[in-house]
Amino acid sequence: MMNVFLAEMIGSMFLLVFGFAAIASDYLNKSHGNGGGWLMQALSWGIGLSLGLFAATTIGSQGHVNPAVTLAFVTAGILPATEAGPYLAGQVTGGMFAGLIVWLLYLPHWAATEDKDAKLACFAMSPGIRNIPANFVAEFLSFFIFAFGIFLISKVVFPVSVIAGTFATGLWLSAAIMATGGQTGCGYAIDLGTRIAHQMLPIAGKRDSDWGYAWVNLLAPGLAAIAAAFAATHLGLV
Repeated sequence: MMNVFLAEMIGSMFLLVFGFAAIASDYLNKSHGNGGGWLMQALSWGIGLSLGLFAATTIGSQGHVNPAVTLAFVTAGILPATEAGPYLAGQVTGGMFAGLIVWLLYLPHWAATEDKDAKLACFAMSPGIRNIPANFVAEFLSFFIFAFGIFLISKVVFPVSVIAGTFATGLWLSAAIMATGGQTGCGYAIDLGTRIAHQMLPIAGKRDSDWGYAWVNLLAPGLAAIAAAFAATHLGLV
């Protein structure tokens, strides 16, 4: 089980460093990537997921690197519920380390950036327009679409080639972010560890960590994961 913990920790670090560091590069003042835009962020998230999955599956886990994906696989019977603990612990721990790495990567830029919301966005997802019911629905639908695609890829692509499966999954994440993430940024239950890092780190000029919204990024994808698992099971994808 230690291999599973380490695999998910390292895989989650790859995903979250690439994703949130791209946001930092885009949003922080005087960064060479400043203004890189949504496409740069989406592609970085996808590449980070591909590398994270490759690392996790190589080291010794099923390659979830996301608590909601773990929940989906438990619901579908792919992973026994008794084995979920190391997955979840590794994912959150990896997120905390990822937050530390992002902070260090852009250390001089935090003080140079006045926008506190932009600095929080380098560690935690938040909606463009804060409307909790609408945000919740968008998160649910976005992750349902993504998770259902994961079941398809797991059924069709991974049995042929793990490498092809990891890259197909990364491309699918980039597409899901570009198409369905415009309202909320695709919280996808991934930012608990990085949000904890934001809370703990001495980030220059930071705001609060917005724990009042964090539950949306956890509960909506969690429910969507369960729904996607039931749909995939009913359709014979598991």
